[in-house]
Amino acid sequence: MKRVISLLLVLVVVLGCVGLAACGGGDGGAVPDNGGGEPANGNGDANGDGNGGGNGDGEDLGDILGHGTGIDSVSYIMEISGPGAPAITTQVWMEQNKFRTEMEQQGQHMIYLANYDTGKAYMYMPDQNMAMEIDISQAPPPDYEGVQDIPSYSPTIIGTETMDGKVCLVVEYSYGGATVKSWIWKEHGFPVRMETTTPEGKTVIVYRDIDFSDIPDSMFELPAGVQIMEL
Repeated sequence: MKRVISLLLVLVVVLGCVGLAACGGGDGGAVPDNGGGEPANGNGDANGDGNGGGNGDGEDLGDILGHGTGIDSVSYIMEISGPGAPAITTQVWMEQNKFRTEMEQQGQHMIYLANYDTGKAYMYMPDQNMAMEIDISQAPPPDYEGVQDIPSYSPTIIGTETMDGKVCLVVEYSYGGATVKSWIWKEHGFPVRMETTTPEGKTVIVYRDIDFSDIPDSMFELPAGVQIMEL
């Protein structure tokens, strides 16, 4: 039981980082934009439209974030590293109100499944052919359009940088007592990297193998014959 509780705590950390993705390299530093690093407060250069300053190629922050609206499904690998904790690598699938994350932790293959339409959530351990039903209210549904909230934090446009072959707008802002630096993929308005700095240190989240293809419904369902237990 202690091991199960430990795995659940790891799951809480991972879900929190997925939430950061919703709210929230290349060689060398970011290329300064035309705004000279001014806050993206709607008073930027002629490329601005009220949602942020221009970035030197005719698109402002609002335009770039607009590419991320209407995403129906996404999958990616998320790598999390931070002070005082081992690095975590997990794969995430999201499609509308369905969610799956999969990882190896403490030698245990662990899969979290949630369907916010049915109100059901499970921690599934395929090696034991066992799943535990958990309280879905403890894990609010991830909203991958939440990145649209970034302009409300009065971000500063740092510039443009290519990260993992993706041209990104780099922005920095304060949120909940932390300083967040985010690399936003210009083509899709989706984060590629986030660095969150607090007095305890810096947490880095890297998103790779991002795919916007449709995801089969079976990815969000328990296989037949799994033993279900209540925690």
